[in-house]
Formats: sequence, structure tokens, C-alpha cells
Amino acid sequence: MASPLLAPPAVRSKAPRSPRELSSSLAPFGLTIPGLLTSGASNAKLRKGEGLAFSSLLHMLPARGLARALTPDSHAVDVRSELPGLRELALRYGILERALALNACAFSSESCRDLCLAFSGHGGISTNCASCRARRMLAFLWDSEAFIKAMLWSAGLAARKARKLRLPFALRLNGTQELPWHEKCMSARLSPEEARGLSRLYGSKIPSGRLTIPEALREAKGVHLYDYAKAPLARLLAMREAGIHVTASLAADAPGGALRALEASRHGFALAVPILLAKGEPLPAELMLTAKGGGLARLDCVDGDLNDLRMLDRAPRAGFSGLAVLLRLKRSRGSKASSAKAFALAPHDDWQELAGGGLARFSGLGACS
Repeated sequence: MASPLLAPPAVRSKAPRSPRELSSSLAPFGLTIPGLLTSGASNAKLRKGEGLAFSSLLHMLPARGLARALTPDSHAVDVRSELPGLRELALRYGILERALALNACAFSSESCRDLCLAFSGHGGISTNCASCRARRMLAFLWDSEAFIKAMLWSAGLAARKARKLRLPFALRLNGTQELPWHEKCMSARLSPEEARGLSRLYGSKIPSGRLTIPEALREAKGVHLYDYAKAPLARLLAMREAGIHVTASLAADAPGGALRALEASRHGFALAVPILLAKGEPLPAELMLTAKGGGLARLDCVDGDLNDLRMLDRAPRAGFSGLAVLLRLKRSRGSKASSAKAFALAPHDDWQELAGGGLARFSGLGACS
């Protein structure tokens, strides 16, 4: 499937880049190679997987969030308003028009955008997180090739730390956005010299040539790529083929969302399912999901809030057709209550009609294993 980006990323890197040169390309945006990824205990969700893997993820400002941050307005919620200095930065580097046109979450629904995780947790407390995520996106738009190479070096530093801890390294490229990192439009050309430097860092052979991040890391020992995606089945299959462990997301409020989720489940993808339960409240053990033309799925439920390492989730138990990864809905600063009701499933054992079509029903309340 072709990339949904409204404009192709810029490629300004014409020659091999050393880490020092890459750092210089990031510096105008207030970024560094070590700080490009969120790693380890610095993130609450990643911290829950300590001892199982050392993890890193990339947070960027998604969907229409970047355009909103670059456009003066009168939003009441500060973290969703114009972020100081960003518009001037985009103008200085000639990328304002591209940034305003970009849609980094092409498959998001209206409620998903309102409840965006970019504005929950630390992202909903101050403008610092949102500003950093926006500057990462601007740096990517300014020079995609340099940014992708910097990503490989940043992930390599984390992978080296994982080896020192004698843990696998888990890398999630889409923390608060949904970009097609497996597609050739998101690639960089690694010279033999760059490949040798990265190979030393990863302790595994990294090939040279024009490569996406999944292609570059496909043979790296102890490195596991994983992600969540609301994308159609073709994109999910392409991501899996690229070596990314993908968890499909149920978009309950999107027209046809339940049908797409059923199709993904039939092809072996676990489904991430948001549920209206508070932290610590027990989860149901089973989810029945149906949609016109999609049949009926009986899904075995697991608690997705225990950690973010989806590749470690158990297989569905006997008698179930697939797996539902239940995620308690997180508070997003400035979101509407109506969005939560449309986006997340209610925790009861009656059939409930989904806003985008289809029906869902939980059972075994409090018995999730």
C-alpha cells in the first residue's frame, strides 16, 4: 500500500554522515541522537517491561496535532495550543507548508484524534513533551535521510545498553504516530563506512545500501521491532513481512472499524481494544466481536497494561479464534467525554453497538488472566 503522507519527506543528505554530522543536523531543532528515542525507565509503560527487555520508542506529534501546534488559535487547553517557537522554526527551514499538510496518522478516527495519547501522561501536563515531539517531526520533514540515520544510531545506543543488561532490545517506531517505516519512501542510503560503524554499535552486521530501518535491523541479534496500527490489512501484512510484530487496533468509532478488526484477527493479528475501566479495575476474560459481512470472533483477553511488549503475549487459549489486548482508556488532556464513549468499549456483558458499526460483548468479568 502506498504511503498516505501528503508530501514526500525531504532528502537533503547527499554524502555519508558521521554521528557528529548527524548531531549537527538535529541541533537546530533542539534534538540529540541519544534523546531521539524514549528509552527504558523514562517512560511509564516501558518501565513495566523492565527485566523482560530494554525498550525504546519514538514519540512524534501526530495527525493534525502538528498543524494545530503551528497555527495560532484560541484553544483553551495549553498543551493542545500553539507551541511557542515552532512556527518560527518551521518558517526558518522552509517546511511550514509541508508540516501543515502532513497527516502522520492517516487511519485515525475522529475520537482517536480527540483522545490522542500524545496529550496523556506527561504529554498532557505541560507543553515540553508536545514541543519535543513536534520538533522531532520537523527535523524529519527537514531531512528525512539524516533523521532515519540518526534513528539507527539512537536505537543502536539503546541496543548496546540492552546487551550490557543481557536483555533483548525492543524498538517501537510509532509511539504517538503511525508512519510507514517499512516503505521505501522512509529509507536512507548507508555507505559501507556507515554500515561498519553501525555494525560495531549493534554487535551484528548491518548491511549497506538504501534501506528502511526494519531492513537495516532485520539480522541484528536481540533486536525486536513491534508496533500497533489502525491501518488496513494490506499495510498490516506488509509490516509483518518486514519483520515488525504488529498488533492491530480496533477503531470502534470508525465506519467499518469492526469489520477491519475482524479481518485482521482472521489473519492472525491480535487486536488492541480500549476499554472504559480505571487503573486497577479487573478486566473481562472474553470478547465477542461481530460486524455485518465479517462473521463472529471469540477473542481471548489479556491485560495490555501489564507491559508494552506485545511480542511476549501468550497465544489464544483453546476454543478462541484470536487474542484481544485490553487497554484501559488513558486520560487525554482536553478530550471530550463523548469521544471516550464512542472510542472505548463499556465493561459489561450486554451486547453493545459500536459507533462505527458492529457489535461487541464481554463475558467473564474480572477473570482476565
